[in-house]
Amino acid sequence: MSEWVVPVLVLAVALAVAYRCCLRPLRSGACHLSPARDRAGIEGLDRQLRQSRAERDQLRAR
Repeated sequence: MSEWVVPVLVLAVALAVAYRCCLRPLRSGACHLSPARDRAGIEGLDRQLRQSRAERDQLRAR
């Protein structure tokens, strides 16, 4: 019987972690950012991308 206890407990913990970390946020809509929810964050990301691309182009020109 003890040979079944550990695998069942591991499976139960894995399911609980998957639900808590993946499925619950997915169902509440909190797992992704939409432009309407976080416009400032997206603009900051766009600015960082522009800076990184400019730096990459500058390094390639050398």
